[in-house]
Amino acid sequence: MRLEVGIIALVEEVFGIAAERRAEFDWLRNKPRPEDFGEHYDAVMALYAELEGVWENTTAKTDGYLIPDAYFPEPYHFIFEFDELQHFTQYREQTFRFYPENIRLGYEPQKYRQFCQQHHTAALAKGPDRFRRRTADFPYTNGRAAQRAFFDTFRDWLPLLHGLNPTVRLAEFEVKPILNDQLTGNAAKTYMERLLYERLTKSANAKNSIKGRTNNTT
Repeated sequence: MRLEVGIIALVEEVFGIAAERRAEFDWLRNKPRPEDFGEHYDAVMALYAELEGVWENTTAKTDGYLIPDAYFPEPYHFIFEFDELQHFTQYREQTFRFYPENIRLGYEPQKYRQFCQQHHTAALAKGPDRFRRRTADFPYTNGRAAQRAFFDTFRDWLPLLHGLNPTVRLAEFEVKPILNDQLTGNAAKTYMERLLYERLTKSANAKNSIKGRTNNTT
C-alpha cells in the first residue's frame, strides 16, 4: 500500500469528510497555458527555462490532467498533497525562487527548502528505474525529478487563481511517528489535527472551518 493512502485516510478521519481521490480540474493540466496561469505565466515559463525544458517536446506530448493526491470539497475546498522523499530534490528547491511574492501556501516553504537540502541525494536515488527514466519535456539525467518539481508548482499556484483555497502539503518527514507506528489511533489523529491546523490557519477562509472541526474532535 502506498504511504499516501493511509495518510489521506487519517486526514479524512480528522475532517469527517471523504476526499475525492481522482479529481480533475480543467485548469490543472500537464502543460503551462496562459489561460490557466494568467498573471503568473511569465514566472512559470521562466522556471521552465531554468529547469531546461524543451518546449517543442512539451507541446508535442498528449494533453492530460495532473491528478492531485486528494481533493477535499466544501467547506475545505483544497487540494491535498502528501510529499514523499522523491519530491525533495535540488530541482524542487529551485522552484521556490520563482514563486510569486506573497503567494498563500498551506505549508512552510522554508521547511521544504531545508528538506530538499538535506535529502536531495537520497531523493534522486529513490525507487525503481522508472522513477529516473528520461521524460520528453526534460530529456536529461534526472529530468523526471525536474518534471515532478515543475508540476508541484502547478499544484501550488493554480488553485488560488481558480477559486480554491491554498494547497495543503505534508512531507513524509513530518509524519514519521505515524508511518513508524510510534503514534496510532487517537494519538495519531491528534498529531495530524495539529499539523493540519497549522497549515490551514495560513488561509483566512480555511481557518474557521478547521478550527471548528478540530475543537470538536480533540
